Amino acid sequence: MRVVKYQRVSTSTQEVENQTQSIDNQIDRLGWTLVGEYKETISGTKSRDTRPQLRQLLHDSRKRKFDRVIVYSLDRLGRSTVDVINTIHELEEVGVNIFVVKDSIDTSTTQGKIFSHFISIFSSMEKSMIVSRQKESIKRIREKGGKWGRGNLISQDKRDQIVSLRTQGLSYRNICKEVDVSLGSVQHTLKTLTMSPTI
Repeated sequence: MRVVKYQRVSTSTQEVENQTQSIDNQIDRLGWTLVGEYKETISGTKSRDTRPQLRQLLHDSRKRKFDRVIVYSLDRLGRSTVDVINTIHELEEVGVNIFVVKDSIDTSTTQGKIFSHFISIFSSMEKSMIVSRQKESIKRIREKGGKWGRGNLISQDKRDQIVSLRTQGLSYRNICKEVDVSLGSVQHTLKTLTMSPTI
């Protein structure tokens, strides 16, 4: 069994040692052959498209350079259920399975396929909830006489992240980098909550 590791940490101050040890122990125990590894330091709020190592992994999977991807936990794969399931499905389409050490999930088994099916259902639910929350936000703003413009065209999840990071004391510009949105979106989101506009 040819296997590759995918590891991600959110900041340069975090270490991948714990992930590495758990993954390596699993590979040794199952007698798999490690043929590659992909490591990156990037925020969990970033989308799949902004993760160069994950993109490379998906590219290499289409060339069938390996049979399985092993990760420490599902949240290493994506910032949301949608991202995770899209990655799993993209790998499954080319015959590559995923093994998640922390939760002992193996998508090559019957139980793993059932899990993949259920996570797809939750992914659809998450999409619907995001759309619903966004529509409610638009309605609230319009009812208050506000305008729904460019700065509002972000998901409620990102709006929640913006508020959370601001309350933690992050500057507007650092919030932009963390959430991957424009300065105008951050300003507009916080302006509707009358939070301090210090940049």
